[in-house]
Amino acid sequence: MKLKLLLVLLGCILLTGCHSIDHRSQSAVMSSRDATTEILVERGHPNAVIDGLGWVVGTPTKLALWDRRADNHDVSPQTEAALVQYMEQNGLSGSMVRINQYDPWGEWERLTSNKRIHPGWRYTVGTYNHLKYVLLPGRVFGGDWYNPFTDSTHVYSDIAPLVISRAAYAKDIRAQKQPGTYAATQELPFINMVHTTRATNDALKYAAQYGTAQEQAEANRILSPDYGSSWGGQIASVLPFGAPFGRLAGAVVGHATNQLRKRDGSNSSQPLNEYHCDTADIDWNRGDQND
Repeated sequence: MKLKLLLVLLGCILLTGCHSIDHRSQSAVMSSRDATTEILVERGHPNAVIDGLGWVVGTPTKLALWDRRADNHDVSPQTEAALVQYMEQNGLSGSMVRINQYDPWGEWERLTSNKRIHPGWRYTVGTYNHLKYVLLPGRVFGGDWYNPFTDSTHVYSDIAPLVISRAAYAKDIRAQKQPGTYAATQELPFINMVHTTRATNDALKYAAQYGTAQEQAEANRILSPDYGSSWGGQIASVLPFGAPFGRLAGAVVGHATNQLRKRDGSNSSQPLNEYHCDTADIDWNRGDQND
């Protein structure tokens, strides 16, 4: 029954125009920066039925982060601009951003052409990841994530610090001497918290360095429960059907941590490892308001 449902959903996606746009993003930011940074951005065609279904399927993430923009499949130009700005500043040229897009063939082409990852890893672990992407399309099931085997960041949430933390994995990958081996090991339970911790740290540090006070608070409000939910899901995964409940429990811990931080009068973005940096009042081009 589950297989039939997946096939029906996959057929709907393929038949209702949820394919990629055959050109790069037309936002003002991308039109002026694309030629020099070579950061590729593509958006899926809007579809009320599929996007509405994805919004409903993303309800657990909305509850965990307590934010209706999570997995809403309606990413604003402001969030796109914030993500591109982060990628530019961190030299992630050649990387792909797919915003609410389902493009199996395009991802396969990127898998086969990604020279940063050894073919042995690309055609084993990378192929397995691609199969999951094909059979469980994020266009329906959501979940912002970075695929190191295709060098693509998949975005379904309209929350800048959340998607920046996903792209931060790309920065981590590029810093590795053996990126293929590192990416493969990060597919393992618990070990994958290594890159999650590093990426969350980097997103928080970026917020503290370049964000306004409001943007720093936003980063903490989102990334603390997001990080907690990752740990909760890992720990509870040892129990049957425990991962979803673990993610919610971990998110609650993250929210509680934020409240304690506010009570102590510390509401600036602090990575999981303490550090010191000066905060610059730089606009992230975000126009959204907290829910």
